[in-house]
Amino acid sequence: MNMEQRVLIIGSDKANCKAIKYALAEYGIGAYYTLSVVDGIERLLRQNYQLVILDVSLSETEGLKLIRFMRQMKDMPILALSSQGGIESRERAYQMGADDFVEKPLELRECLVRAQGLLRRCTAAVPPLPGQRRYTIANLATLLVDPMTRRTLYNGRELELSRREFDLLYLLASHEGRVLTHEQLRYYVWGDDFTGDENKAIPVSVSRLRQKLDGGSFIESVRGVGYRLNDPSHKKE
Repeated sequence: MNMEQRVLIIGSDKANCKAIKYALAEYGIGAYYTLSVVDGIERLLRQNYQLVILDVSLSETEGLKLIRFMRQMKDMPILALSSQGGIESRERAYQMGADDFVEKPLELRECLVRAQGLLRRCTAAVPPLPGQRRYTIANLATLLVDPMTRRTLYNGRELELSRREFDLLYLLASHEGRVLTHEQLRYYVWGDDFTGDENKAIPVSVSRLRQKLDGGSFIESVRGVGYRLNDPSHKKE
């Protein structure tokens, strides 16, 4: 059995999720399912999966946005499940970044065949060298953020960060030099737990993070858009 192939299933129907999981297991493919988008995102942060099966029926609009969001965060195939059939729904899913599409009610055999096809394309790439990490450490000269151990080192000292502070810093550091929007930060770090005003909550969290990073001037605010983390070794004096 090749349990190196791991699939994350994010769905709205427990019975469907379990059916897909057990069908994949028969072919030696390990799978984990969750009915929580937040849990799914946290797992993507901490682990690598060779395929994500996402039921966009969780919320058609938000589900499609989530496809785009995952595509920006990780490079892995995404199989979309949707109760909305037709060419328009498929087109929207593909435009957002889905690699394939299965219409509900779910035909398990079709889902399995399409999942296996995406996995074959994914694993056709050169495998990592023995001992190579399957997750990405954000290592920017004076700043190191390790998502597996959830440790953060800055100028050689370890920082004590809350869960959200860590997730926020890792998200910014792993996309060094790129502007992440307020929407991306809210969705990825807070998910469905976000109930406040993003115009206040996100800046407050960034401010606290900067304080722990000796001012953190390398975390740059892009007015009206979001935030960008620049390499700390290149920060302005």
